[in-house]
Amino acid sequence: MTFVVDIRDWLDRQGNLPTRPSPLRRNARRVATFVEYSADLEAGEGRETLVECRRRPRGHECLGLIWVVKLPDERIEAFCMACGETEALISGWQDTQWGQGLMEPVPIMTDPGSGDSGGGGTRRHR
Repeated sequence: MTFVVDIRDWLDRQGNLPTRPSPLRRNARRVATFVEYSADLEAGEGRETLVECRRRPRGHECLGLIWVVKLPDERIEAFCMACGETEALISGWQDTQWGQGLMEPVPIMTDPGSGDSGGGGTRRHR
């Protein structure tokens, strides 16, 4: 089954992932990961992700990894080259918090023994 999704339909009013564990949260997080991997691509470019394929062709686990490509109309296609299945066609991603690609590195100050990473725990970037 291919998801044809406007990611904004799966987010709350503030543009965040659903907060309760559910199939919707798992699927929204997976689609957000595809967006993050592909946001900086040009139309027609793609890359392999580290996201495992979920398909089970002929009852056997597919061992492929998902590829993402940015289409000429700015949608993102997520597919597995190993089994040939398209998992998702994603629109509406540009203004999401993942639409800028991977977050910029931030310094992490660690005080040995305190357990405090000093990272702040938020995912705001750029």
